This record gives sequence, structure tokens and C-alpha cells, in this order.
Amino acid sequence: MKKLILIAIMASGLVACAQPPAPKEDTKLKDAYSACINTAEGNPDKIQACQTVLDELKKDKNHQQFADQESVRTLDYQQCIQATRTGNDQAVKARCDKIWKEIRSNNTTQP
Repeated sequence: MKKLILIAIMASGLVACAQPPAPKEDTKLKDAYSACINTAEGNPDKIQACQTVLDELKKDKNHQQFADQESVRTLDYQQCIQATRTGNDQAVKARCDKIWKEIRSNNTTQP
């Protein structure tokens, strides 16, 4: 009887060790997007390149809400930059800066 219990404990221990670290894999795309945003430095062309990663995040149910929210922010930022280029209005620039700060703070990497 003791052997059976010992074997059951060892088997459950092996099963626990064999499971892959899913949460780490789950964050790769989000980390890639955050890195892209953090290196974009507010450049609309670079931000547009980050949109590809964001589109992939939308396909993942775990990140879909985040991706939808970020899509709106990114689109707002790009429209804001366009308005600044055409009108050169200080109020528009201030709004752009605020949106960019929101995007950056939402994408700071967590240790």
C-alpha cells in the first residue's frame, strides 16, 4: 500500500513539472507591442508599424480588449498628429501630447 501511495505522489509531481509555462508565452505579443510603442517616440510612421502587432493581439481572446482599447488610442493619436500638421494649433498639440502619454503609460514594461 505504501508503494502505491509513493508512486501516486511521484506521478503527480512529474505531471506538475511537465506543464509548459503558458502565461509567459501568452505575453510575447503584448510585450512586442509595448516595445514597439516605447521605441516609436511619437513618430506616426513608426506607430503605424506597431499596428500590425496590435492586429495580431486582436485575434487573441486574452488580449482582445487591450488591443481594441489601444487601437482607439493609436487612431486618436494619428488623427491628432494630422490635425497638428494641417493647423499647427497649440491646443491640438497639447491634446496629442496627452494621448501619447496615455499610450506610453499603458505600455510601460512591468518587471
